[in-house]
Amino acid sequence: MSFVRNAWYVACWAHDLSTDPLAETILSKNIVLWRGEDGTPRAAENLCPHRFLPLSKGRVNGNNLQCGYHGLVFDGDGGCVEAPTQDTPPDDCRIRSYPVHENMGIVWIWMGDPALADTDDIYDLPQYHQDGWGVAYGDALDVEANYLLLCDNLCDPTHVNYVHPSTLGNPDEFNAPVTHEDMSWGVITERLTPNSLPTGFVKAFSGHDGRVDMWQRYLMYLPSVSIIDFGATAAGTGSWQEGGDARIQVFSCHFMTPITETRTIDRWLHVRNFRADDPSVGEGISEQFRIAFAEDKEILQAVQVEESRNDGRAKIGLDLDASAGLFRLKVNRMIRAEQLA
Repeated sequence: MSFVRNAWYVACWAHDLSTDPLAETILSKNIVLWRGEDGTPRAAENLCPHRFLPLSKGRVNGNNLQCGYHGLVFDGDGGCVEAPTQDTPPDDCRIRSYPVHENMGIVWIWMGDPALADTDDIYDLPQYHQDGWGVAYGDALDVEANYLLLCDNLCDPTHVNYVHPSTLGNPDEFNAPVTHEDMSWGVITERLTPNSLPTGFVKAFSGHDGRVDMWQRYLMYLPSVSIIDFGATAAGTGSWQEGGDARIQVFSCHFMTPITETRTIDRWLHVRNFRADDPSVGEGISEQFRIAFAEDKEILQAVQVEESRNDGRAKIGLDLDASAGLFRLKVNRMIRAEQLA
């Protein structure tokens, strides 16, 4: 398996990037990131071409990065601008640099052809920037599993009742129909459960005592961004599009960065339409999510172990696999197109 390279991935949280070099592995490539004195994030391969010391062992020098072994200095474009004991660096002394961009409290990196990098293609949630919506940052969930296993999980509302019964599951959802739609940017998977009992999450944060109309909409963007739009209104008073008495709506955002073939970092945050100025609410939601995501991690890591052990063995398919299968097909098409190019 290989990765989609001509795409924007999350390199790190913006608040984790300072004037100290930061080492990350992304798509099996070792990367160093740093923030210069001007505040701009930069990224390059994490290797000094002189003696191969990782540049993350060095230091930031102004806006540039200095090797910690012999003091070679590299700029944000990967060029060596200073070498000790000589007037000019060797002509071939340079490293690969990577386009980076900061948005939504995230530093994004482009791992493919830099000529194709367009910051307009970076995912952006409009509600993140709007008044009346509260933002809370979660964690960088380290999962020992291939990123497409995480994508499968985030195309699949049917697993919720079995993996997350105490927080996100609902007995009324067991046989609720699931639909999906092919989009230019990925796949939408949707489950609507009108006039149903509220989940534990909805009870905790909405104040709903009676029956509700709930929705789960899994928006899976190529190659590995998932936005889960879910919420509830009093039964018969609204819809997922608008309105509703005591409407509660949350966007759970997952930005999955493939580290290696069998390891993924899922950085997540959430945006809500209620009690936007109360940080304790955001932390309360995060605690609920941590319970659920730990349950996902346990499942997915166990699946990865068995996939490796049973390499080549065919899996059976179910109707509920349709959206995840479509998403994988679209990812594979992207990979093949890059390989042919």
